[in-house]
Amino acid sequence: MSDLIDTRTPLELSHLPAQFVGREAEQDTLTDAFGVEGESRLQNFHVYGPRGTGKTHLLQRFLTTFPPTFTTCYLSGIHQNTQYKSLERLYHLLTGTTLGTGHHVADIQRKVEEQVTLPTVIVVDEVDFLLLNDGDDLLYYLTRLENTAVITVSANRRSLEEPLDERTYSSFHPQHLTLNEYTANAARQILADRARKALQPQSLQRAALTYITATTQNISIGITWLREAAETADDRITRDLVQNVEVTAYHEFVKSLLNEFTTHHRRLYNTIARLEQERGPLLTTGTVYSEYSKRCETAGVAPLSERRISDFLTHLELLDLIEATYYRGGRKGKTREIKLVDWNSRSDSEETS
Repeated sequence: MSDLIDTRTPLELSHLPAQFVGREAEQDTLTDAFGVEGESRLQNFHVYGPRGTGKTHLLQRFLTTFPPTFTTCYLSGIHQNTQYKSLERLYHLLTGTTLGTGHHVADIQRKVEEQVTLPTVIVVDEVDFLLLNDGDDLLYYLTRLENTAVITVSANRRSLEEPLDERTYSSFHPQHLTLNEYTANAARQILADRARKALQPQSLQRAALTYITATTQNISIGITWLREAAETADDRITRDLVQNVEVTAYHEFVKSLLNEFTTHHRRLYNTIARLEQERGPLLTTGTVYSEYSKRCETAGVAPLSERRISDFLTHLELLDLIEATYYRGGRKGKTREIKLVDWNSRSDSEETS
């Protein structure tokens, strides 16, 4: 660990701060709606905000404010990306035990329903990944449970009315909460607080912090960038240093996102990055799949099917790592042109696997 870093924890993306700068209004909205400081109420909510706006931390902290007479559960649509996986996880959170194999979805639904004996609040984070599969069925089931509130969280959709079946949305019928991107000033306060807790005094130059927060208000990128600079610095984090590690810091951020997924996701992203470096942006899915297959062959692993890789490209879109333009026509009906999401001063891609 760098000599500048006293304690690494505040520089980790998973660190849950005690206070949320710039999110007081959103905290108040949730508190007022649920009445957690007095007589608690149950409300369905849909929370939207671009990546790096603090949605996950806000909801995780909010769940801790409920009294012991409530049950709270947190599901991640990335890890629990099917109804079956979500119900398994929910059962484990409610009982502390793990179900054996071979259960039908209806059986697990019944077992979960039997365990909902207290008022229950369920957060379904990264709901978009669930909606690629059978998330609609899961939400219909959850919103029909007695004495239960459901809070969905999305970085891509302001509303779930369009992707959900009419009966599901009617059952859900959420209130809406939007988290806008942080201002540069709020981002500066957040990173300055992290730096005070993690770094030696006077080790962060104000101009360095200003450069980071003027470039990005995505707090996840900002924290990763600050940590990369701290690990690289000899005696002080300067503006020149943060400029020098800018691209490396972005790749570290990408790596942290893709670590939640499979090796094939990382290989696919690297394939796109390498092709874009060699041929420029606007790559077709066919070109990407052909090159991905070659990289698999070189690595001595079997490539996944085109259909599966198409799903993985959608995952990269939802992570805001690639942009895709869809076109009708062609031999297989619909195709898309792909390019990496622009990043300031991006240079040659580095491997993230």
